Amino acid sequence: MNTEALESFIKVYEKKSVTAAARDMYITPQGISKTIKHLEIELETDLFYRGPRGMEATKAGELLYARAKHICYLMEDIKKEISIMGGKKGMLHVVVTYSTAALLPVDDLYRFSENYPDIQLKIREFPDEYPTDMLFQDEVDVGIVMQSDEIDHSDYEYELIASGEMVVVVSKNHPLAEKNEISVIDLENESLVIKAVGQEKEHGFLIKCLEYGYTPNVIHEFSSVTSAHRFCKKYGFVIVSVDFIEEAFQDEDFKIVRLKEKIPQHFYLVLRKRGIQSKAVSLFQSYIKEKMKSF
Repeated sequence: MNTEALESFIKVYEKKSVTAAARDMYITPQGISKTIKHLEIELETDLFYRGPRGMEATKAGELLYARAKHICYLMEDIKKEISIMGGKKGMLHVVVTYSTAALLPVDDLYRFSENYPDIQLKIREFPDEYPTDMLFQDEVDVGIVMQSDEIDHSDYEYELIASGEMVVVVSKNHPLAEKNEISVIDLENESLVIKAVGQEKEHGFLIKCLEYGYTPNVIHEFSSVTSAHRFCKKYGFVIVSVDFIEEAFQDEDFKIVRLKEKIPQHFYLVLRKRGIQSKAVSLFQSYIKEKMKSF
């Protein structure tokens, strides 16, 4: 048994299809089928059976999948550690969402490699509404996200690094700009542009509106703060956003107005759960914690 065989098994398990797995791995279906058969012979048990939705794992297959994921992650960590010991640059794969990039700018994250030149970062940014569990696929080591409800907690550990809250943003000639704090109920008759959330996520602001007995007039849901501000500047709409994002954006034509009802927005550092955390991940975790002390 080797990691290449385990990776083939994992791909068939996740795709529920030998053909789809082979396509993703750029090998022939016959090659994957042969690998699975060798695993079954070595383990003296069936790993799959053909069900109505494709290849379904047996109980032994389910057990192997849980262990195989961990083994492959651990082997990847060992390769990274040995690579660094041999004088080669290690690679740390990081994902961030747009809102967290306002909290921790990407250029600040890249400075990690200035402190640790043997560890190279590869960072990818995604919209906040991108399904969180889809962010942590394949080679991703660390993520910085807002909220973490959908993450499979059996595979990941997460640490709260900052807490923000929802705020209202209006142009300085809007009547609400005369106030420093308002209630959600004051927005009942306003046209709103709100921060987008992913499918099947609950929007804290919308829930609060419903608790007050009204459905807000949402004109648009945004990912880009720039487009939201441009939209509201032109039409006079009210933005419902997050304090960290707006404070980082610093648009002089707008005013941030606090809400009496505190609707929290949490920021998390998310790590792939492993028996032994790699040195690179541990150093990055410490680097982020040190950065957050300035907030």
